[in-house]
Amino acid sequence: MITFAKRRWLNGFITLLAAAALLAWHIAHDVSLYQPAILTGWLLLTAVLVLAFYNGRKKLSMLPLGTAAAWLQVHIYLGLLTVLIFALHIDWRIPNGILERILAVFFLAAAGSGLFGIYVSRRYARMLTRRTEEVVLERIPQIMAGLRRQAEAIVLESAAETGSSTIADFYGGRLAAFFAGPRNMLQHIQGSRRASFALTTEMTSMTRYLNERELSYAENLQALVEQKNQLDYAYALQSVLKAWLFVHIPATYGLILLALLHLLLVYSFGGAL
Repeated sequence: MITFAKRRWLNGFITLLAAAALLAWHIAHDVSLYQPAILTGWLLLTAVLVLAFYNGRKKLSMLPLGTAAAWLQVHIYLGLLTVLIFALHIDWRIPNGILERILAVFFLAAAGSGLFGIYVSRRYARMLTRRTEEVVLERIPQIMAGLRRQAEAIVLESAAETGSSTIADFYGGRLAAFFAGPRNMLQHIQGSRRASFALTTEMTSMTRYLNERELSYAENLQALVEQKNQLDYAYALQSVLKAWLFVHIPATYGLILLALLHLLLVYSFGGAL
């Protein structure tokens, strides 16, 4: 069985060979005075269509079209190769026409978001596995609401049973906003524990003023704070993992439509790709 590292090296090597062959092919056509932009244009359009089909393949999982893992590998390495094809197609220069520049912007948006997606998918998947249990993004707000209700119940019970407002005052001044919804997204995205450490430190300082009866309530509240912090972490990372697709997919389909328009204009007016 091929390991992940060996598969990555093998796929990377095949991609480099394909890139070298593409460069040699492009130079040969350029020297022969044949318009290489025509062939790179068709090659680029074909590659983008194949890349776009990956999203459709995920929705047609019942059809025998190969494994999702194999399609993902093709999508990643063909996407990297497509960047070279695009650079050759525009001859390593900024396009001149308005449509061509808009096309370039859509391509850069699709390629850039794709590279970003590769990075966060690899990095955040490992981070989530190390620190949190698997939880569906859409269910996190509902779970957070449940934690907030439990925290409020603890605070009310503490005040009623102990006759002290210390925990209630701390909750109102520091924890009410924390339990109200997702918090500290930027810190969690960066992998920082500073915000959670600061909150834990404040709670530890608060417990110095509690008696034994209050301490049990504070411990229960602290456990809810830790659960909420884990949900915040999962929510932040999963939101990024999902958000980049809202750029990548529309940019890809927009690129295809503009490319087809570009192709129509080229062959209608006899221009060069």
